[in-house]
Amino acid sequence: MSIWKKQHRTPHLFRKLTKGGGFAVFLSSKIAVALTLFILVMSIGVTGFLIFTSHKTGVVKTDLANRLEELQAVDIPTAEQLSEKAQIEIMLDEDTFFGQVLLAGYMTSITITTVGYDDVVRDYAYEFMNEKWQRAYNIWVTIFVIVAYMVILYVNANFVAYLVGSRLAETMKRRSLLKAVSRLNDHYIICGCTGAGSVVINEFLRVGIPVIGIDSDDQPPPDLIKRKGFYYFSQDITDEKLLNDVGIHRAKGFVSVLPEESSNLYLTLTAHLLNDKLYIVSRAVRTDSEEKLALVGADVSFTPSVAVGKILVADLLNQDTMDFLERMIGDPEHNCRMEEYTVEKGCPSIGANFGELDLGRISGARIFAVMKINKEIIYNPGSGYTLEEGDVLLTIESPEQLQALARRMERGKRKKRRKRR
Repeated sequence: MSIWKKQHRTPHLFRKLTKGGGFAVFLSSKIAVALTLFILVMSIGVTGFLIFTSHKTGVVKTDLANRLEELQAVDIPTAEQLSEKAQIEIMLDEDTFFGQVLLAGYMTSITITTVGYDDVVRDYAYEFMNEKWQRAYNIWVTIFVIVAYMVILYVNANFVAYLVGSRLAETMKRRSLLKAVSRLNDHYIICGCTGAGSVVINEFLRVGIPVIGIDSDDQPPPDLIKRKGFYYFSQDITDEKLLNDVGIHRAKGFVSVLPEESSNLYLTLTAHLLNDKLYIVSRAVRTDSEEKLALVGADVSFTPSVAVGKILVADLLNQDTMDFLERMIGDPEHNCRMEEYTVEKGCPSIGANFGELDLGRISGARIFAVMKINKEIIYNPGSGYTLEEGDVLLTIESPEQLQALARRMERGKRKKRRKRR
């Protein structure tokens, strides 16, 4: 694989609704019920007030029509009669059904919103009602005002609860994530959770390493949702405050695999400045960018196109070897990988040889090489090899076997303590 290494290494409401299924959730919520009630009460109010305005119109039209017939029957009308006739004709033309609907809608709006400027329908039609109609109007207005007030309270309560609740839920979820992240140490931060980033995250999770993914999408890739040990943050990736929030000072490694070269350069530099002990891997778009990434802090930079090309050539020239590696990496049953275990300072197994530790029998790990602190590699170390501080054991094993190897190395500490006693 074409990997360029450094010579020196230092160890938001509306958007949700537009998403798939967003409107279905919205329509099944209390907001939908509140809107339905609001529309229903508006319709009932307009219909009720329209009945009373239409009653006045019917009475007036009948009287005006009768008066107009009388005036038209006069052979030689006076000037006053002609003026009255013209006014009646104008009143009959202007008093339309559309005007009645507007008046009823206005009365309904000021009632249901509790504004209540004035009872315009009463002023418009009350004097044209007989006693029964007036009583019916009073009862109707009383009932409708009470119902409208209760509905508007319900609508307001649900809208406020929806707007505040969704925002509060987001805030609480983010706080919960940050609280969980604050307890992490030696985790890895991955910028870019699709494509290569998704593969990297899955590999870390496979061996039980906690991972924090950062991307601009609202949700992580489907295969990463609810994965144990994975924490996802949707935000501007280049936000320095976010890197501090996700514990970059306590992290062990940082990977930037964004498609934009400028973003990878900026993130690599920022991560290196925030924590110069980070092991940083960054994606280069062009081969001439690998050195630039190294200059700003990347321990390893790679160009995907070149890496893929070299893998294809290796596959053509060494088919059996590459087939073995592919099966080893992709086999879900055996789940073996090339792993490494570093003998840290203070490790109780320092000074012991492989024969004494019996790592192969106890952990099942296959140690095929040891990398010394000076980068010298010892292939196929025998049982007489003595471990030293800084040794890196290169093995082929599963995550469970790696954990068993680590536990075996720790048991050496207890044995030495018993000897001292």
